[in-house]
Amino acid sequence: MEETDIKRKLATIMVADIVGISRLAATDEDWTIRALGDFRKIVDEIIERHDGRIFNTGGDSVLAEFASPVEAVRCAVDFQEASRSRNLLQPRDRQLRFRIGINLGDVMVRGTDLLGDGVNVAARLEGLAEPGGICVSGTVWDHINGKLSIGYVDIGEQSVKNIPRPVRAYHLRVDGSADEAATPGDKSEAAAKPAGAARKPPVAALLAGAAAIIVVLAGALAWQLWPKPAPPPAPRLRGETTVAQLPKPAPPPAGVAATRPVPPAASAPTQAPAATTAPAMPPPQAASPPAAPATPPVAQPALQPAEQPKPMARREPAKTFRDCANCPEMVVVPAGSFQMGAVPGEHERLSVPTLEAVRDEPQHKVTFARAFALGRLDVTRGEFASFASATGFHPLKGCQTYSEGAWLRQDQADWEAPGYTQTERDPVVCMNTIEIDAYLAWLRRTTGKDYRLPSEAEWEYAARGGTASSYYWGDDPNQACQYENIGDETYKQKRTINTAVIACSDGFADTAPGGSFKPNPFDLYDMLGNNFVLTADCWNETYAGAPTDGSAWNAGDCNRRVGRKASFAAIRPFAFRAAQRFPEAVAVKRNRFGFRVALSLP
Repeated sequence: MEETDIKRKLATIMVADIVGISRLAATDEDWTIRALGDFRKIVDEIIERHDGRIFNTGGDSVLAEFASPVEAVRCAVDFQEASRSRNLLQPRDRQLRFRIGINLGDVMVRGTDLLGDGVNVAARLEGLAEPGGICVSGTVWDHINGKLSIGYVDIGEQSVKNIPRPVRAYHLRVDGSADEAATPGDKSEAAAKPAGAARKPPVAALLAGAAAIIVVLAGALAWQLWPKPAPPPAPRLRGETTVAQLPKPAPPPAGVAATRPVPPAASAPTQAPAATTAPAMPPPQAASPPAAPATPPVAQPALQPAEQPKPMARREPAKTFRDCANCPEMVVVPAGSFQMGAVPGEHERLSVPTLEAVRDEPQHKVTFARAFALGRLDVTRGEFASFASATGFHPLKGCQTYSEGAWLRQDQADWEAPGYTQTERDPVVCMNTIEIDAYLAWLRRTTGKDYRLPSEAEWEYAARGGTASSYYWGDDPNQACQYENIGDETYKQKRTINTAVIACSDGFADTAPGGSFKPNPFDLYDMLGNNFVLTADCWNETYAGAPTDGSAWNAGDCNRRVGRKASFAAIRPFAFRAAQRFPEAVAVKRNRFGFRVALSLP
C-alpha cells in the first residue's frame, strides 16, 4: 500500500475485552459463544446510540471509535451497566465481565480500520482496567472532567508495553470491583500493571496524614495530662459513665433533650485481646402495655414520668483496639449464644405490620464459637475522608433523599453533601456496596487484616448485648432518646410534620455524632438508630434455613442485602427493634445509609 493511502485523524478509541474467556470456554464453549453473540447485539446498539463505530473485533474484543470522549465514556458506562444487569441473572461461573480502555489520540486510517499508537494506548489501558471497570487516559480525562459526574481514581503515570512514553491513567468507578475481585487465572491488576506502577500518594495527602497523626497524638497527650477524678474501675472512653455510677435521672420534659455523654474520643491503638466469655445479663424487663399503631396520625403513648429504665447489669469494660490512626475503633464482642428474631408477643405489642412481621421469624438459636470484633461506631465521615484522601477515591455523585413521602435522586448529593449538616464524627452516609467495598479493600491493604461487613446474626447479637428484650434497654420505646437517635420531638419540630413521633426528645433532627448517647451492654454505640446500615447477608424473606453459626447467609436474593437498625427519622417503635430487618438494593445510595465494619478474631 502506498504511503499516500494512509491518512491521520484525531479519534477517541474504546477497547473492550472479556475477562477470563479461556475459563468460560473451557467450562462450556457452546454456551460461551452463544452468550457472547447475544450480548454483542446489545453492545452494538449501545455503541450506535452514542454515535460510535465498531472498526475491528477480535472474537471476544470490540474496538470502536467516537468523535467525542464524553460520548465514549458514556457508552462505556452503559456497556458496563448492561453487562452488570445481565450478570445479575446468571450464576457466578457464567457471568460475562469486561475491561474497557479509552484513549484520545492520533490514529492512522486505512480503509475502515484504524491503526497506530492512539489505538495501542487504548488497548494497554484496557489491560490496566479492573474487571467490570473502565480505565481512561489523561487526554480523555481532560475532556470529561467537569462534564460527567463519575467516581474516579488517579493512578498516575503508567509505563505500558510498546509505548515509548508513560501514559497518565484514571480508573473510573462504575461498579464495586476491587483489585482482589479478579478471578484466579484471569488477568489481575497485579499482573497487568508493571512493577512500581502504583501511584505514589500526593504531597497534600501525606501532609494531611501527618497532621492527622499529630492531632491524635496531641489529643492523647492532653487527655493524659488533664486533671481526672478518682481512678475509675477500668479505662473508659472520655465522657463515658457507667450506668451503675449514675443516679436514676428524672425523665426529661417534652421537647427537652435528654442528657447525653460526650462522644467517645479516639483511643491509642492496642493489640486485639483474646476472646472472652459473654457477661451474664439480667432477665428482660416487663413489656410496657402501650403499643403504638403502625399508621399515623394516632398519637404515641406519652412518656410516663414514673417509668425509669432499669440500670443495665454492671459489666467488665469492653476490650478495644485500633489497627491504625485513622482506622475504626473496634470492640471485642464475646463468644456466646442468643435467640435471633422477635420474642413471642413482640409483633402484637409493637404493632409490627404483617408483611414485616414474617421477616424475623422463626426465632432460632445462633451460637458464636469465637469472639469477633465490631466497630464501636458506624464508620464516620472523618474515617471515610481519610480513606478518600489516601487513595484519591472519588465516589460517583448522586444520592437519594427522602422528601414528601418518596425517595428522590439528587444528582449532586453525596457523602460530603448529603442534604443536611454533619460533623467529622457523624456517620458517613450515601453509601452503597461500591463505596463500602472500596473502603474495605483499603482497610485490608492498610492493616493486613480481613476487615468486612458484619453478618446479620453478628449485628443482632451485638445489638442486643446479651439482653432478650425488644430494645437493649428494655421494652419501653419512649426511653429511646437516652440511647438512640430516632424520630422524636426534635425531628418533628424541624420538619413541622403532622404525624405522631416517639414521645421524647434526643436533641438531633438529623444524624448525631457517633457516641452521643449511652452505649449498649457491649459498649457499642448507635446500634438501633441514627442511620441504616448494610450487612453481608443476601436477602431472604424469613429465617427458614438461616445459618445457626453466626456466618453470613450467602444464598437467596444477593442483588439485595439485609439492612439493619433505623435512622433518625424512625417514628414507629417497631422500626428500631433489635430484631428489625429489611431488604436494600446493593447499588442504591440513600442519605440515611451507612455501614460498620467487622473483623474475625483468631
